[in-house]
Amino acid sequence: MPRNQELMHSLQKWECRDSTYQAATPPLVFQKAKGSRIWDAEGRSYIDLCGGFGVTALGHNNPVQKAVFEQSFHEDSAIIHGMGDVYPSVDKIELLAYLGSILPAHLSKGALALSGGQAVEIAVKTAQIATRRSGFITFEDSYHGLDLGILPLTSRKDFKENFLQWMPSHLVSEVPYACSMDVLEAAIVSQMKAGFGTAAVIVEAVQGRAGIRVAPGGWLSMLREVCDRHGVLLIFDEIFTGLGRIGSLSSSFDVQADLVCLGKALGGGLPLSVCFGRREVMDAWPQNQGEALHTGTFFGHPLSCRLGLATLKTIVEEKLCERSLSFGQQIMDDLDAELGGLSRVKSVRGQGLMIGIELDEKGLGAVLMDKLRALGVIALASGTFGEGISLTPALNMPLDDWREALPVIVQAIRNLP
Repeated sequence: MPRNQELMHSLQKWECRDSTYQAATPPLVFQKAKGSRIWDAEGRSYIDLCGGFGVTALGHNNPVQKAVFEQSFHEDSAIIHGMGDVYPSVDKIELLAYLGSILPAHLSKGALALSGGQAVEIAVKTAQIATRRSGFITFEDSYHGLDLGILPLTSRKDFKENFLQWMPSHLVSEVPYACSMDVLEAAIVSQMKAGFGTAAVIVEAVQGRAGIRVAPGGWLSMLREVCDRHGVLLIFDEIFTGLGRIGSLSSSFDVQADLVCLGKALGGGLPLSVCFGRREVMDAWPQNQGEALHTGTFFGHPLSCRLGLATLKTIVEEKLCERSLSFGQQIMDDLDAELGGLSRVKSVRGQGLMIGIELDEKGLGAVLMDKLRALGVIALASGTFGEGISLTPALNMPLDDWREALPVIVQAIRNLP
């Protein structure tokens, strides 16, 4: 039996069957990786255009990771885990201070967590404490995580249908992405009339799971204007888009959000996320008197903070935000040139290194994902109906790797049924 198949059979025996996609034929099990290359358990090589859902901003097994790990484990007394909410580590303090120095000046206080969903939960709790309201406005096809506390904010019904009895869905109003000012204001007014009021509007500057939908020009500014008019907070969920993915550290440099959520790339490959916000908003939380109202055993994990700080410094010092814009434009230009005449391709779109190829049939993105995997390219199906694929490679992906992947993508699309 091939090694990938053998390992997958073992996984099927022991793991909850919801946890991992097991229908891939032939199965793929990762064994090792370096840069923008992954090898499976049988030694086959793949070009990684997914970047671990955007986590590996500097590539796999990169020099920054190796330096942090080597330094940490060669120190006899290196702190790997501390007591983040009681006695902080130097690493936690240095990470927060550096984040405060590189983010927009109006975002001056933050709270650390592990996952993107946990950062969003901090933002949701903060908004409720700061406004004393409990309603939220979200957008169709949005994705903000699957933790139970924030599940009502995520759009897809299949993620929620088994848990509706636990969710305060009546506190969330969903409106179309890129909606008009009138539609947004009507949703806010409706929540005010319902008696609970709107605490915040939460939005992704580019919707990832929905198929790389980019907010139209001026739309985020309109959200800010409406929120100001009604005393509502504006939350940017930048778990995927932040820290260089779409060409900037934060969209809040252009349109000032009250709270931003960062994750994925932040930890450099380790679990780490943060919610940063305006001082007056974050200070709605009471002063910790020895028992935090929101905490977790691994929040402020020193090793994660150490790698996160080194990763952020590399993104800034190597100007990877700028590289994301220029390289992303080159990729889109290449795709437009090669795919422009193909009837199966509806559009190529994106911003920075967050790029989508929309196809003309529901589910065709999943078919293409499988074909690319068989040809040695890792990309991810995306779109509301699985009608496209998304490309989110490392911010420092070598040009030669892209040049090798491009003809594979073109040929796979040409050969679609």
